[in-house]
Amino acid sequence: MPTEQLRSNPGVSPRPRGEERRLSILRIAVELFSAGGYNTVSLADIARHVGISQAGILHYYPTKAALLLAVLQQRDDENGLLLAAQEKAGIAGLEAYIGMLAENDLRPELVRLFVVLRAESTAVEHPAHSWFMQRNGKTMPIVTQDVRDIVDESKLPPGVTAEVISRWLLALAHGLGAQWVTDPSSFDRAGHVRLFIDLLGPYLKEPASQSSTTTHTTPRR
Repeated sequence: MPTEQLRSNPGVSPRPRGEERRLSILRIAVELFSAGGYNTVSLADIARHVGISQAGILHYYPTKAALLLAVLQQRDDENGLLLAAQEKAGIAGLEAYIGMLAENDLRPELVRLFVVLRAESTAVEHPAHSWFMQRNGKTMPIVTQDVRDIVDESKLPPGVTAEVISRWLLALAHGLGAQWVTDPSSFDRAGHVRLFIDLLGPYLKEPASQSSTTTHTTPRR
């Protein structure tokens, strides 16, 4: 950072060089993994785009798999902060979920990253397989509770439960994401998910019987 810029911003501490380099590596990894997937991108490719040696990458991330998991975890951490901010503002449950989708869609490369890696990671040998399995295991109970908070399950058709609706909801968001990344201007993904939730209208609880807002810290997407 130029000396003049430091002097023009008194009281603002510059980001440590190592932290800037780490974030640059993560940013380039997102771009390359989202474009070509994990299997077709090498550490040498990432190093070349960052402008450092492969050894420089290994200083921060000992393996390509470690870098991949760091990319995924950073994305989930960002979503966690987003959800926490919405819930602090009184927006929670499925409404917060829709808001998160809308925010995610402002960064198509990150939506594409999850579309590509989620598909790749169905192979058990993929380094992100366990990560996505664990994430799904944490996400389903949270979304199911979000649905249960507003839906009267006694009104639902036979065989349909809050868990079933939650699976439909997540499958819809993920499937629409796979369509949306090919042409982000073609439709509003978050808006389409909202329309699905609106269809639950006949099955909603009376307002007085709906559960109070619960703060969720596990990112949902």
